[in-house]
Amino acid sequence: MLTRSVQIPSAHEEYINTSIPLLSTSETGTPTKNYKKRNIITPSSSDIDYVKSLDTKRKFQNDSRRALEMPPLSEEKIEDKESDTASVVSLEDCKIGRNGPFGHKAFISQQVVKQNTRTVYKIINKMTGQIGGNGNGGAIYGELTMGSMQKVIALMKEHSNLNKDSRFIDVGCGLGKPNVHVAQDPGVAFSYGIEMEHVRWALGMVNIDKILDAASQQSIIVNEDEKIGHRCILEYGDITQAKVFDPFTHVYMFDIGFPPKLFHKLSEMFNKSQSPFLICYHGPKLMIDRYGFDVELIVQASTSMHGSSENHSCYIYRRSSKTTRKAKRRRISSQPKGLPNSVPCDPLYKNAFELTRGDVDSLSDFVKDSVVKSLYSARPKRERKPVISKF
Repeated sequence: MLTRSVQIPSAHEEYINTSIPLLSTSETGTPTKNYKKRNIITPSSSDIDYVKSLDTKRKFQNDSRRALEMPPLSEEKIEDKESDTASVVSLEDCKIGRNGPFGHKAFISQQVVKQNTRTVYKIINKMTGQIGGNGNGGAIYGELTMGSMQKVIALMKEHSNLNKDSRFIDVGCGLGKPNVHVAQDPGVAFSYGIEMEHVRWALGMVNIDKILDAASQQSIIVNEDEKIGHRCILEYGDITQAKVFDPFTHVYMFDIGFPPKLFHKLSEMFNKSQSPFLICYHGPKLMIDRYGFDVELIVQASTSMHGSSENHSCYIYRRSSKTTRKAKRRRISSQPKGLPNSVPCDPLYKNAFELTRGDVDSLSDFVKDSVVKSLYSARPKRERKPVISKF
């Protein structure tokens, strides 16, 4: 039997070396009637180009894998590969210590988190765990990872001037991780969280209590990166009882699951206040178009959570330049001590602000009293109604 061998390049995965019968012959050399015609497949120019593209792709992947073992490059600017809209972050704020997958720079690493931040997170994880919860038999809430929160804070420092003079509020603070984090890095002047679920607030106060104990035990001479910041307080209450967000410079809220009625109230409060920055987890289409926040988007970044595979984008907004105006001076019966007279303050935040102006011992005593009253109070007795007989 006569055959013709067609050689195809080995890189082309759709072709193999084949032997195609051309003619079946009998022993006498005459063609038989069992002859079957077969199509001969030969590589075209487009096939050869496809083979070259596969080789190029394999070479790129091999180079990327080799790049994982290379030392980090010294760059002044690093581009965030995780963000949908790429943002530039200075190397001073994020000192990258290792490469990420396929040679891309990792945005965050353990080296960028300050020592005091790592210390308070260890305390929180020991007391209430990484993913959090609201007590025995209660629901489990997702919590941002320490790396994701550090990533958000780095962007806030870069784009919204978060610094030691800033005043930070977390609406729906839960266990208080964002409040504690900004109290360490950059060490804001006032970190305030408000939570309307009592058990969650109580667990957050337990965390604050243990952190203040660690802060009070530190010596006076301590490294700046190791010193635990204490200007942080959590309050049990309803944010809608306030009229504005003043005196806060940064309004933060993990607003996944907030009802529309609350969004409309928060929008009204924010638009009346002087607070210049809003940090949340919903995009402009919802925050601006639907709920009417007078803001414009600065930057966004993706974040991850403990205990789930969910990824949420964090959006950092600033007050819209079109609506920026000098707010009317509101008459305040008594201005909190330590707050400039030019900065208004809603009465809901006054006592908390004055508490954080004192030393760590006085704040620790107040927190301990709150924890004792909350967790060790006697259960209220039920009053049985008298049974009136019908007979």
